[in-house]
Amino acid sequence: MIGSLAALGLAPGGVLAARGGWIEVVGAAHVSGPADRPAARRRALADALLSAALAGGADLRGHSVLSNTRMTSDLLVVRPTGRVLAYRVTSETFDGQLLRMGVQAQVGPPETGACPERRRLVVMAYPVRVHVSQESPGWTEAFGQHVAAELLRRAVGHPAVAQLTLADRLPPSRHEATDYRTLTRGSVRVPPGGHALHLDLRIVPDNRHLRLSLEMRLEGAADALAATHDEVVRLPGASVLGRAAPLVEADRHRLASRLGAGATPALSALLDRAGCQPVAAQLLLAGGRLSAPVGRAQGVLRTSIAYTVDRDASTEMLEVTAVGDRTVSLAPLDPARPLSAFAGRPVRFITTTPGLP
Repeated sequence: MIGSLAALGLAPGGVLAARGGWIEVVGAAHVSGPADRPAARRRALADALLSAALAGGADLRGHSVLSNTRMTSDLLVVRPTGRVLAYRVTSETFDGQLLRMGVQAQVGPPETGACPERRRLVVMAYPVRVHVSQESPGWTEAFGQHVAAELLRRAVGHPAVAQLTLADRLPPSRHEATDYRTLTRGSVRVPPGGHALHLDLRIVPDNRHLRLSLEMRLEGAADALAATHDEVVRLPGASVLGRAAPLVEADRHRLASRLGAGATPALSALLDRAGCQPVAAQLLLAGGRLSAPVGRAQGVLRTSIAYTVDRDASTEMLEVTAVGDRTVSLAPLDPARPLSAFAGRPVRFITTTPGLP
């Protein structure tokens, strides 16, 4: 991975220059024979683009591996965090064994507030868990259910969500093959490449106030995001103790409006963040083929760059060899690496856009 190491200053070459947000990088790939030339061009391009992404920002972590109290190896985990916004190929050379490709790329920082390529999420939304304290005013029970329904309605219509399934129950703790409700009513497991949406809503009195707390979790096989939202409103007079002194209708609507105003925007913000994250999945090995359960539906393209992101091994690059609607085939850029070395590992995809704006 010549260009990628160079982008981090770990080897000479790789990143040639940087001008006004544009950088020049060089990627390289070995060519095993004439038939391998087109694939080698893709590998060299991927190497160059990952170099560009690393130049835009990288997360480096060191790990020491111990065996029987003795250090056996040090691992450097490198994760690109920059974004390749656009690129063009500027040169290509071949010396009979090594193909080198020069690329000019526009790189953005990890967090710019922009989302050039929105990820498409396949979501299984589980029932909102609503807890309303018995000491809360009587109207809050129905209000909590209303907020829960609004949260799911907002998730269905969010632009980052390609498909949302509303589950009627939580998944069984035991194997589905032995679960009666699964056998009679169908599975509520998260589909391959999908995400589980868990929402926990609590409404409780807090001294002379009423507090709404929302916990949100969006969990995939290889990535997860979480966020919380809190809103507090002051209760007037005698309704501090809850049901004993109900509020007049105008006060109830005013408090309910203030208490629930931020819940759905908070969920939208979480889905916005998820939509701008790199597509992530878990690598599968079957029939001598390496694949991941994501594809065009989630935003993966034939030109996407794939790289491993597990915590206890160095980053390794893979070539996207074929893309279906919800599956992608991959091959290691290093042909000496066995496919078995990738089975079960998490992988992310960087979307790149050819051409200058």
